[in-house]
Amino acid sequence: MRDNMGKQVTLQPITQENESECIRLQPREDQLTLVASNADSLIHATKEVTSKPHGIYAGNEMVGFILFDNEIYTDGYYWILRCMIDGKHQGQGYGKRAIQEVIYMLQERSDCRQIRVSHVPHNVAANALYKHCGFQETGELEDNGDIILGYQVRG
Repeated sequence: MRDNMGKQVTLQPITQENESECIRLQPREDQLTLVASNADSLIHATKEVTSKPHGIYAGNEMVGFILFDNEIYTDGYYWILRCMIDGKHQGQGYGKRAIQEVIYMLQERSDCRQIRVSHVPHNVAANALYKHCGFQETGELEDNGDIILGYQVRG
């Protein structure tokens, strides 16, 4: 997928070579309490064997970070665990295209019935973004009160 300036938007695995670039990315100041830091997310990824961290690239520049399940999780769903776009790159459609790419990748898997994502209740921007990508509220909450949304792939 391309952004509005014609740059290819891709997801590339986080490796030793691009890890520090990923850690430097940050949301806007007013969003710091809405998402975990990328450093924390990378630590989480090492403990969660089903998930794989990826950089969101516009052309050759990393503009964001996304962490999602590469294998079905123990609850029977694939999860997008983290999604963030660097503050200076927000509003350009990168988050939407990254989520669409994850959906495209995961829906190819025969065991993928639903993709799930959650967010803190007051993160209205995340809620709108996920709904714009086809996610719907499940009516369920995480143990910490986060809202769970699902994208139905197959019945």
